[in-house]
Amino acid sequence: MLCAKEQLISERLPLLRQLLNPCRLCPRNCGVDRLHDKQGFCRIGGQIRVASWAQHRGEEPPISGSHGSGAIFASGCTLGCFFCQNFPFSQLGNGQLMSADELGAIYSRLARNGIHNLNFVTPTHVLPMLLEAWLCSDERAKALPLVYNCSGYESAEVIDLLDGIVDIWLPDIKYSQNSVAAELSNVSDYVEVNRRTLRKMWDQVGLLQVDPTTGIASRGMIIRHLVLPQGLAGSADSLLWLRQEFGADVFLSVMSQYFPAYKAFEHPIMSRSLEPEEYIAVLDLIEELGFTNVWAQDPTERGGA
Repeated sequence: MLCAKEQLISERLPLLRQLLNPCRLCPRNCGVDRLHDKQGFCRIGGQIRVASWAQHRGEEPPISGSHGSGAIFASGCTLGCFFCQNFPFSQLGNGQLMSADELGAIYSRLARNGIHNLNFVTPTHVLPMLLEAWLCSDERAKALPLVYNCSGYESAEVIDLLDGIVDIWLPDIKYSQNSVAAELSNVSDYVEVNRRTLRKMWDQVGLLQVDPTTGIASRGMIIRHLVLPQGLAGSADSLLWLRQEFGADVFLSVMSQYFPAYKAFEHPIMSRSLEPEEYIAVLDLIEELGFTNVWAQDPTERGGA
């Protein structure tokens, strides 16, 4: 007998595959025929490219725990961030083509190594392939919570189809102004799409649920925000919106790890690293707003702590 999640994925996978032609997996609605290997904005056709996979220990503590998160890093992206620190695979498409059986075997191997969850990183444009591989994995892998680690730029239809499938939503809130999103990430409607997305995710899973003994999350949402130089991320507006929309208890991960990469050196502001004082000012606002569940980083160490 199929478990509840397996039943849902089996039922919804054909619907998700239909979104590959014309492609409308993400809000860009490129409309290309990816079932016949055409490529749209994400530069990925009908087969997934996997950049890397790992027993990742660098996520938030309830995700990584003591044994790591089973992170699958997909090549390609629905955004075009010219400063992306993962640009070799997000923007340049480096990665290995994999079949569902091959990728499912990786899920199973990670599960045997004791990971706490399966973590789909940058998954939206290859979601049908990731879930098809999930059906090919073993029972130990299928029993793990599923983490959806994304930019927060998502199709409402796709989020609805993932209701009951995704256990832990791990989205970004990148910007509070569309003009900045267009300049830095080549997306002109990020703010309204992102806020609608976060609301839908919250309605599905609510507050993060953490085992009091192990400290491992089983369900809920963590929202990430990367602070950018000279306030370009619009951190204050985003935090005010989050406080109003979800309350003080929502789990936030506020990151100081920005440094210039890829084409950022060509930009007058993004060509420098974040100053510690810029990050500390955001933490002061978080304290002022009364948020109670926040992970912060050490702004003096690139990559944080």
